This record gives sequence, structure tokens and C-alpha cells, in this order.
Amino acid sequence: MNRRLFLWALIGTLQMGHVCAQTSSATSEATEYNRNSLTIMLVEGDKYGSELKEAISHVVVPEKFDDNMLDNRLLHPSENSDILRQQLEISHTPNQIFAKWFSRADDGKFNMSVIHERGLYNATDADVVAASASKRGLAKLQDAGEKLISHSYVMVLAFGKIKTMEEIYDEQDAARRKSAKATGKEFKPVPRTRNGYKGEVAGFLFRLSDVPQTMDNFYSNMWIFDDDSPATIAAKRQIFDTTMFKLSFVTSVVATCEGTQLNVGTQMSKAQLFDVMMNNSVSNLVTGFESKVDEWKVRTALYSTFPLRAKIGTKENLMVEDRYFVYEFRMNKKNEVYADRRGVVRAKKVVNNSHVAEGNGKENIRNTTSKFYQVAGHKLEPGMFLEQNNDAGVGVTIGGAGGSLGGAYINIEALMGQYVGITQLKVFLGGHIGFNSYELEGSGDDNTSVMFYGGELGISKGFFIMRNVSVSGQAGLALEWGSILDSDIKKNYYNDCLVQGLFGFAGAQLAINIKYNVQLVGGLNYYAEAGNASLTKDSEDEKSKDMGIKYSEVFDGRAGANINVGLRIQF
Repeated sequence: MNRRLFLWALIGTLQMGHVCAQTSSATSEATEYNRNSLTIMLVEGDKYGSELKEAISHVVVPEKFDDNMLDNRLLHPSENSDILRQQLEISHTPNQIFAKWFSRADDGKFNMSVIHERGLYNATDADVVAASASKRGLAKLQDAGEKLISHSYVMVLAFGKIKTMEEIYDEQDAARRKSAKATGKEFKPVPRTRNGYKGEVAGFLFRLSDVPQTMDNFYSNMWIFDDDSPATIAAKRQIFDTTMFKLSFVTSVVATCEGTQLNVGTQMSKAQLFDVMMNNSVSNLVTGFESKVDEWKVRTALYSTFPLRAKIGTKENLMVEDRYFVYEFRMNKKNEVYADRRGVVRAKKVVNNSHVAEGNGKENIRNTTSKFYQVAGHKLEPGMFLEQNNDAGVGVTIGGAGGSLGGAYINIEALMGQYVGITQLKVFLGGHIGFNSYELEGSGDDNTSVMFYGGELGISKGFFIMRNVSVSGQAGLALEWGSILDSDIKKNYYNDCLVQGLFGFAGAQLAINIKYNVQLVGGLNYYAEAGNASLTKDSEDEKSKDMGIKYSEVFDGRAGANINVGLRIQF
């Protein structure tokens, strides 16, 4: 590059940064989101070190990040953040990241191709429209890629406690054997349905530090021009190779990870399972870091409200049912601007925006914006801003039910939209317990106490009919066991067995928000008996015995309609 042209480009970039600094405000800082870049490293060690070493060479950087992967991806064993940082700096990992950003060639020369490419990729359609109206045009967006350098992160993985599924099953069997011995019950091994590996991974996050000062030194003393003499080129190359660029420690998280598969069907190799584990660990750690590092949270303006739309999508790794908080800037009595949360939304339809923005207008709005739906809060307006706020997509409901299968209950539900692309589709697992008195065969009166316990498995599909009100339909299967508490009657007439009933059920629920993640729920279910009641021993290997009558003929009222009410907390 000609020295004069380069200096003019540098001056233009600095002027642009100066103007941006003058026009920035608390609001722009809070709503601005820029792509982060990621370098992933592995701490050597663990008994599966060779497998992990091979897997790190195949790791995939999530689409939300620019890929700054390096050839050397290994660090000496340590779980001390300061020692890891020193290792990274001594091995010149920050230098290599700079070299990647500036496309350093074998002769030591740099160029701006990656900077320009990433600057354009980071831009939104609105940025392109605004830049196209300026004198500098798209070159302004290319130069803006330079600010992304300060968003360069290094994530270091340290694995531990990796066990095979066989080892895990052995531990579960040992616990069962101990429990069976203590209670006098028969020991039965756990079903061994999967193979592979599970473990824990600690993630340490670092970031390029002192970037403005480093950039000044880089441009002044390390950039090689076409008209530099061989001696100058050699000197600049040596300065770059010997200067120790700096990193700063950000935070750390610990996550579980696994690479497992069912024992049936086509089987992955050991190496493939570790590849799965490696990428699973990266995904889980990214989720952990997103809750702790503000700059990893996606932020964008709310583009429209009928329907709710925003210009983010696959480029930001947006998935159906991802949760976002919606904020509005307000001013308090001290004239201080603050962000006030006005609502909560979830992604409904994700647009594929994994390309350079083209500045498309409203005529292509369906192709440039993702669609959301509101699950809590107040009326939303265009111009408010969305901020990523991850949740587990899991809800726990505790309550009581009257009528069929009545008693105290607990339900655990999980959103499935991330996997199937359908909003408010949930799978749920429930359990209940209750007591009642009946006149049973051999009792002679109606005061024989019976304890009921059981569970249900089902699916539900919900719809938000208002911002804070939703309805859902559900269906599934339920099992209930009646345990007769009078030992004589149980022994003489029911062979010391539990009475078991199988049901199919369907119903509807209404949920009203108390808070964005707490709802009052109530519903109506109908439980239809599937077959006759059966007698079953408490031991798991005893076969059931058909009683020849319905469950509700043994326990009157345990089939039919059920009214329930409870409190749901979402995590």
C-alpha cells in the first residue's frame, strides 16, 4: 500500500471514530451490538488428552462469532486464569490474532481485506442504507470493521471428570445396590441405553486489551509499506514478532458436556463422540458466558410491532423460542437516562441473514427481519431495543387438583421450539400424590385409607391471546397406583399389591402472568381409563395381574374430569 494513501485512510478512520465518539450517548452504547470474534484453546491433560487434542482440531466456532482460530490450540495444564493468560501472551497468541485480523502474509506484510469483510458482515441493512447516503459510502462500513478488533476473545477449555457411560451406569448400580440392601428390596440394575462420554468443562475467557494503544504502535512501527527498504521491513517484522501484545481476563464458567448416543442404530466412532463433546462444551460455555458478559448479548432495535420484528437472525445465532427483554429509555427526576424493561418476547420465525447486508427496504421486510411474539409486559413500540436474555426454557408448576387423579401435583415442562421450530410446544412430565378413604372389599366400612401416587407424560401447545395471558391444549398418558394403607385388607384381599390404572388424558390450561416468569395457571383435564385395573407388586420384576374391572370401580371417582390450579415458575 502506498504510504500516503495509507495515512489518508488512517486519518479518515480516526476522524470517523472521533465523530462517532462525539455523537455517542448512553443510549447508543446500550443498544449497540457488534460481532465478537473467538479463538478457542484447549488445556492439555485429562486421561482422554489425546482424544481431546484431536477433537479441538475439528471444533466449530458458533456462527454468532467471527472465526479467529489458530493453528496452535494447546496450552500446558493449569486452571489458574493468570497462569493461562501468561501462557497465551508468552506464546504470542494475541500477536497471531492481530496477524489474522490483518491477513499477515509470509513476507510480513499486512492488508485490510479481513477488516473490510468483517466490517461489512457486521453491518445491518439500516447501516448500509445510512452509509450509502454518505459521501464515503460503503467504505465507511469497511473501516468500521477495525473497531471489531477490540471484540476479540480467547476461550480456554479445561476438561475434567470425563467418564464413560459404563462408568456412570456402574456408579448408579452401586447406589441402587446400597439402597436395596438398606431397605430390604431386590436390587435391579439401571437400563443401559446409551454409550459415550460425559464430563465437566471449565471455560476461561480472555480479551485483547489496550487495543487503541496497541493499534497506534502497530500502525507506527509494524506496518510494512511497499516502498520500505529491506532493512526497514526486517526491523518491522522483528518488532511485531517480539512485541508481547496483551490479554485481560474477563470471567470463567463451568458447564457439563457430553458426547453420547443410543445403543441402537448406526454408531459413531470414539473420535466422533469426542468431536460431539467438544462442540457441545463450546455451546454450553457460550450460553454461560452470554449471561455474564454484556457484549456477548445480542442487542437490536425493535423494527415493528404488528407483528413484532427485529433485524437479527441466523447471523446472531438466533433460534426459535430464544428470549429477549425489551427496553425503553426513560429519564428520572435527576435527568439521568435509564433503561426500563417494558416487555419480554420470544423468537417465532428466524430469518437467514448470514450474508452481507444489502440495505433492503420494507418491500423485503419478511426476508430481512425475524419475527417475535410477546409473552409478558406492556405495549411495545418501534424503536425500543431488544436485549438477549437466555433462559433454560423450563417451567415448574406446583399446585393441587380436585376430581379425577386429584391431589397435590408437580409438573416440569420444556419448550421444544429450538428443536422443532414450533412456538409454545412443550413436553411435560408430572407427578402427583393424594389420599382418600373408600369402602373396599373386606373392609366392611368406608374408612379404608388409600394413598395415591402417579405420573403423567404429555405434550402441550400454547397460544398467547393477550400479552400476559396464554391458553394451551394438552394430551398424554398417565399412570396411577393406589396403595391400601390397612395392612390386613391389603394382605388378605389385594395380595400385598398396588392397584394400578392407566389413563389417556386431554385438557386445556389458562395462564396469567404475575411476573414475566411467574404465572398463575388453572385448567381442566379429562382422564379416560385405558383397560382394566391391575394388581402389581412393589418389586419391579413382578408382572401385573388384570383385575377384570375398571380402576374407577375399585376407587370411585378416580377417572373423569379434573380441575387444577397452580403456580408456574419459569427458568
